[in-house]
Amino acid sequence: MPIAIASRGFRGLYAARFTRVASAAVARPIVAQTQRLPRLAMSTKSGVSSPLVQHTAWQRLCVSDLDRLYPLLTAYIQQPSLAESVTELVMDFSSSDYSWPNDYPPDEPREPSLGVAGDLVRKHVCSLGLGDRETKAMLHVLRLWTNRPEIPPKGQPGDLPSEPDYLRDEFAGLAAVVLLSLCKNISTLHMAQPLSGFNPMLEDYLLKTNYGLLQAPGLQNLKKVEVLPGWWWNLETTYGHLEFLRLFQYFHRLPAINAISIDSFQEYQSYYTSFIPRTGNMKTLKLEHVDMDDFLLGLLISIPKVLVNLKVSLGGKEHMDGGVPTIHPQSIGRALAQHKETVAALDLDLDLCVLESTCKGKVLDSTDGTDDGDSDIEEFGRDYYKMDQETRLLVQKTPIALESYGWTIGSLHDFTSLTHLSIGIYALLGPPNSLGERLARLPPFRLIDALPPNLESFCLYGYKKGENIDVDEHVNEFLINKEARFPSLKEVKGIEEEVPGVAQLFPEESYLERMSARLKGEEEETSNQWPTPEFPDEWKPVEQSSLR
Repeated sequence: MPIAIASRGFRGLYAARFTRVASAAVARPIVAQTQRLPRLAMSTKSGVSSPLVQHTAWQRLCVSDLDRLYPLLTAYIQQPSLAESVTELVMDFSSSDYSWPNDYPPDEPREPSLGVAGDLVRKHVCSLGLGDRETKAMLHVLRLWTNRPEIPPKGQPGDLPSEPDYLRDEFAGLAAVVLLSLCKNISTLHMAQPLSGFNPMLEDYLLKTNYGLLQAPGLQNLKKVEVLPGWWWNLETTYGHLEFLRLFQYFHRLPAINAISIDSFQEYQSYYTSFIPRTGNMKTLKLEHVDMDDFLLGLLISIPKVLVNLKVSLGGKEHMDGGVPTIHPQSIGRALAQHKETVAALDLDLDLCVLESTCKGKVLDSTDGTDDGDSDIEEFGRDYYKMDQETRLLVQKTPIALESYGWTIGSLHDFTSLTHLSIGIYALLGPPNSLGERLARLPPFRLIDALPPNLESFCLYGYKKGENIDVDEHVNEFLINKEARFPSLKEVKGIEEEVPGVAQLFPEESYLERMSARLKGEEEETSNQWPTPEFPDEWKPVEQSSLR
């Protein structure tokens, strides 16, 4: 039941196409001075019994006033069984505007914080075993929150808070930790990345839970994590900023974790640049409408011990520096080869970034992870790094000659478990030349020989008959021989009728048009941007009665 707490290449303004080169981490990007306020929403299936307050029962309850958290937290602390119905948690630490919205139904009175509730929460915080320093920090925030001046209810949408924004953010992080520790049956977690990163208290709890360092860790039943941007820069046109590797470090060792899904984020001046491969328990990765180079993408692909489902699409929004990421298909193919015996579904929409100019460059290996510098280990956490080294899945690594990939992701013929394949034509066969009429370099295999033998569903993104002579030859050969070579094949898309990928839906030229309009002071067109998905946040009442 849901419960919610609220490098590179670009076609410039000129005809030439340039490459945005991935750079080493330097400093964190300068952030806007105005911070968004945390938004909290909670839902529970059954009534909450608390002598401190009465609530209307809701299947999903959106709470913007943090004072309302106390009754729920104390009810769960007093009667832990009440939290068992919670299976879905939404954590969004950014509101839709600069104000602190008051969005309670008119029949929901606003109540001040209670001292006895604060005592219960304090005792629970002390029982978590997070360490003296972390516990003192949380108690300090709780003390500031409970002793702050009372705010008279105004009841008007968009009322601004009188206490400092940082205190609300800190208390929201504290409340998230308490909820995660109490709600043992959470299976789905929705997280919105705030502008300045996750709250340190929440981050500390997630890391210690993930590495099993707490006596009673939470999230033991967590199966799926979905991450979307909070408000950041310009939600309609620009990617959110995310430390991808740090996010994976919060969840990758959890016993039940199965899937991590990320949408509409960019890599930018990352602090975290290393990860031990083959240490993650997740089997499904979805990285949709993201902006990252091939080294980071290969590193993320290498994290799972066993990868079954992978979906990646590059592009759809604007990177803050402009352009598209540097992608060597052969680097991604080398990372995928680690999972050739287990991958069953593969969806790669990369063609926006598959360019002749970048394929000529040096390919870095992201699949080893054993040569990390001392500074990388310190950022990761030396103890955490050692624990991952000790538990990584060791497999015999047979290097594949880079020449066998050409400028492609390589042959998928040895992917015997792969039954569902959707892929951009140029990721599969290599980039086109500057005119687009021929391939820049012929692949070291025929398409018919590079497809997995047990293929059941096949889709090509961005293929148009007659556009590229070399591609047409490969596709025609496939059509002639597909029945004999692929007896299990039931579905073929993207040949008779084009299936557009990101490169066709959100072409790079549209970014340039918006850039030009921006320079001229004209209104920008945003309809050709990938719309950022939203978390569920609507009210859903269970029954109109007081919880007893």
